[in-house]
Amino acid sequence: MEMPSLRSLEGLTDIGLRGGVDMRPTLLRVLTDLYVQKLTHTAEEDRHYTELALRLLDSVDAATRAAVATRLGRHLAPPRRVLERLAGDLPEVTAALRQETAAESAPRPVEPKPAALTTAGRQAASPQQNLDTAPSTLSADIAGELNELFFAAKANERRLILLNLHIVAALPAARSPLVRDPTIGRRLEAAALARKREEFVQALAQSLRISRQQGRRVAGDELGEPIVVAAKALAISRDLLYRILLFVNTAVGHSVERVHALAALYDEISTQAAHDLVAIWQALDADAAAAQRPAPAADGLGAREPTPARRMPAPALRSVRREAS
Repeated sequence: MEMPSLRSLEGLTDIGLRGGVDMRPTLLRVLTDLYVQKLTHTAEEDRHYTELALRLLDSVDAATRAAVATRLGRHLAPPRRVLERLAGDLPEVTAALRQETAAESAPRPVEPKPAALTTAGRQAASPQQNLDTAPSTLSADIAGELNELFFAAKANERRLILLNLHIVAALPAARSPLVRDPTIGRRLEAAALARKREEFVQALAQSLRISRQQGRRVAGDELGEPIVVAAKALAISRDLLYRILLFVNTAVGHSVERVHALAALYDEISTQAAHDLVAIWQALDADAAAAQRPAPAADGLGAREPTPARRMPAPALRSVRREAS
């Protein structure tokens, strides 16, 4: 994928005040959490995070800046320009930064090494190998904030998020595999045409390995981008997606122009971006997602009900009015 321009980065940081809710502090916290989850970064990843963070730091409150300072202070190699910006900040921010950096620089006791440690064992315990190891899971808290940020965004902002989801740090690699069912597109189309919402939700949740609650949110979204993401991740054809969009949700299907825009978005976003957003949905409630079982290929829409998904309390973010652009 072509790297985002400086203009697109500025647009991402402008996801701001709508209906009295400022999403920029949430965006900065989430980006920072993703950054510190990965122990080492390429120069490109470091530059992207630095550009975004420096733009957001000037528009968030002191408590958010202090939280960012605390998180970065624990990192082995935090971005220098961001630390310099935080170091000249308010007393509570610099205090948080000093406290964390002092804790990290304190000498640590050296653990005795067994005399029989072999060369292979020393290589397995190498600090450099540990530095190159990325985390294997995405926490439910971070996933919840990312999920709310996406669903609270307007159409143009969602597009921007999907095109730039990769720019800060790679999301953890571990995720539940999607159900590879070549009939899923036709089954979803049949349920949408018959206006069988719960059958549609069941098949979607089982294929994506997400909770039924999140499946309902994807299917019922008034703007339609979550369905596009699901279709891209499941390799559903553009023609099938077009017909699904026309019937699955009247808020989307009543506007042919909107359906055309969503079909164009399907062509524009990468499969990797779709998989990354689905991984976020899966991380919202791993237990509920794991309870979803693949539907039988022959008659998936009439399959036995899976174990009811455990309901997860939504993050404490106020709802905002969204407008399609």
